[in-house]
Amino acid sequence: MRKVVQNIAGDFLKILDHDRKDWFSFWQSYKRKHSPIVENYEKRLGLTPSSIEKALHQMTRPMLDKLASYWKAHSRDQKLWSSHVISHRHGLFNLSKEDFTVLISGLLGIRDWVVVQGNKENVILIDIVSLWKRQRIDSLSSAVFQAVAGFRRGITMGDMIGKQNVLDTLKEKLEPLFEQENTEEIMKKVCQTLFEEVPHYDWVGFYLVSGENELTLGPYTGDPTEHVKIPFEKGICGQAASTGTTFLVEDVSKESNYLSCNPKVKSEIVVPIKKDGEVIGELDIDSHTLSAFDEIDKEFLRWICSKLSERIDRRTCF
Repeated sequence: MRKVVQNIAGDFLKILDHDRKDWFSFWQSYKRKHSPIVENYEKRLGLTPSSIEKALHQMTRPMLDKLASYWKAHSRDQKLWSSHVISHRHGLFNLSKEDFTVLISGLLGIRDWVVVQGNKENVILIDIVSLWKRQRIDSLSSAVFQAVAGFRRGITMGDMIGKQNVLDTLKEKLEPLFEQENTEEIMKKVCQTLFEEVPHYDWVGFYLVSGENELTLGPYTGDPTEHVKIPFEKGICGQAASTGTTFLVEDVSKESNYLSCNPKVKSEIVVPIKKDGEVIGELDIDSHTLSAFDEIDKEFLRWICSKLSERIDRRTCF
């Protein structure tokens, strides 16, 4: 299988084997080793020898030492997560075209990602130096997700957008949906939008109360699930329905009442949809990443559920 995401950042971090006065010479050899990618990176950013020297001079050995230590400990997981967020959305990113590769690299810390021409295809360069400087390195997989999405929209460079800004923008995008007449269609579009726009939302679906103390699966996006009917109190979804409480589970393997449907799922959030104080449904999101959800997600998803509560009643059933 073709590897869409590759990692050459270790090659750049060998700069630490050289005296600081020789870092520009190292950059030249690094450029030759990864020709024409690094040269095209310089061209894309309009860099000159003097601006390259300036960028290298702004790096410090202690900073790069810390980055190298971090990368040694976390590079494998970071590459795996980055590969997953792309491969899990094969259709969305049109991977069958095989017209790009993501290269996790060490560069000059100017932009988080830059698209250049490689020998045969487009190369999306992810700069761990830039992500480290901006304290975004732990979110590298999100940077990869945003870079590929940007590339598909014709954007050639950018910086990673934080979760809060991403979700605030999504609110603006979703707001008009809630004016539509068809409630089921609204839920379908919400599921699709969240799945396509948020990298750690790996399964997005709605359950609606459809009978005595029972949830029925509604619209969803992601892998098929066997849990079409869920009794109240059973699993995280059943608990959320019976208590009317939002459940945020950082590690599903530690939950005795978890209903497993996909071994890839690592964390989950379930937000009830209430009308006049009564639970009428819920929004369920699974992630293949541990501790994927936080208060930012909770606030955003509660906003969605509040909007939907105005459109759903007990007659809504699938």
